[in-house]
Parts: sequence; structure tokens; C-alpha cells
Amino acid sequence: MKILGIDPGLHATGIASLEVGDETRVLDWEIIKHTNIKGSKRIHLYYKSLSETIDREKPDLMVMEKVFRGPNTGTLIKLGELRGVYLLLAEMKGIPVAEFTPREIKQSVTGSGSSSKTQVSYMVKAILNITEEIPLDVSDAFGTIICYLNKKGSDVRIH
Repeated sequence: MKILGIDPGLHATGIASLEVGDETRVLDWEIIKHTNIKGSKRIHLYYKSLSETIDREKPDLMVMEKVFRGPNTGTLIKLGELRGVYLLLAEMKGIPVAEFTPREIKQSVTGSGSSSKTQVSYMVKAILNITEEIPLDVSDAFGTIICYLNKKGSDVRIH
């Protein structure tokens, strides 16, 4: 099974891909950035970039971080729009989606729901035997997949 992990962000979206079977194998990772453009054009570019990644990777499942609060309402609305585009894209391509809160992901990966991004990155690299440096957004994307694998069969809602 190929799983695509997504850490949605307006400045950078982290994407991670794992093959899960008899053993778990890191397939690929990338960062999508479209920071010089605003509004609907930026959302469209993120849509196109993720669509190309999905077409290339052909995942069986997409796992994405939920966003439910933040310091700036305007940013949350824009991030919600981006997440909506990602969810629509998954639906259009027939890919089921599982979602987890940042706290659930941190708890699953590090054992503490209040871990820092650096702590999550450290544990992701240790769990997946990644020796190279990876961006924090990518380690968060891998973290969504690890969370799914840890929770699979329990309280995971896939839509």
C-alpha cells in the first residue's frame, strides 16, 4: 500500500510517500512552495502541484493534518481553503483520506502531544531510518503517516 502524507501550509506544504507492506519503505518526499503569488492563483498552483504528485505517486491513501486553531483567523481561513482544495483533489482522484490533529500526530510519533517540530523530526527520522536532513514540513508529513499506521484498526475514520 502506498500512503501519501500531507502537512498543508500556505508557505510550504510538506509531502511524504511511504510503501507499507511486509516492511515499510520511504519512497519520496518533497516541499511544495508558491509564496510569491497570492489568492486564488496560489491555491490553483498548490492544486496543480499536488495533482502532479498524486499522478506520479499513485497513492492508495492520503493522510493529512487537520487544522483547528491558530493565532490569526485570516491565516486559518486561507489554510482551510487550501485543505479544502486538497480534500477535493483526493475525492476527484478516488483516494480515501484520513485526518489527524497535530496533537494526535505528536502523541503518536513522540509519546507527547506537546512535542516540538524538532522532536517530531528526530523521532520520524529514527522510526523510518532516515539519515539525511529533511525539512520540518516533510517530517510532519511523515508523522501523519506514522500516526495512521499506529492507529490503524482502532479509531481511524477514513472518508
